[in-house]
Amino acid sequence: MEHHGFRKLLASLQPLFKVPCRNTIKSDTLNMYDYEKTKVLSLLECNKGRIALTTDMWIESNKREGFLALTAHFIDDNWTLQSHILRFVYVRSPHTSEVLANVIVKSMMD
Repeated sequence: MEHHGFRKLLASLQPLFKVPCRNTIKSDTLNMYDYEKTKVLSLLECNKGRIALTTDMWIESNKREGFLALTAHFIDDNWTLQSHILRFVYVRSPHTSEVLANVIVKSMMD
């Protein structure tokens, strides 16, 4: 956001746009995260049915970097399927079952 070339590109696209500083973006992002976290926790607490948890793993092919998502799925009172990511974590190589198990357990504890 603060690189001169990026700011020049944005100015050429829309001269009236003022690029926010990184601290503003960080603050806004953390505020949105806290709001969404509270909203999802409220939905889960109000849920009277069962919750299914699934995990998904992505591996970036060039660098062998992995990412794991833990998602909660449930049906709300209006019979609408709800799916919300609870955790999204980086997984170091190698992506063995032991490493994945440790990541899942550690992410559940945080």
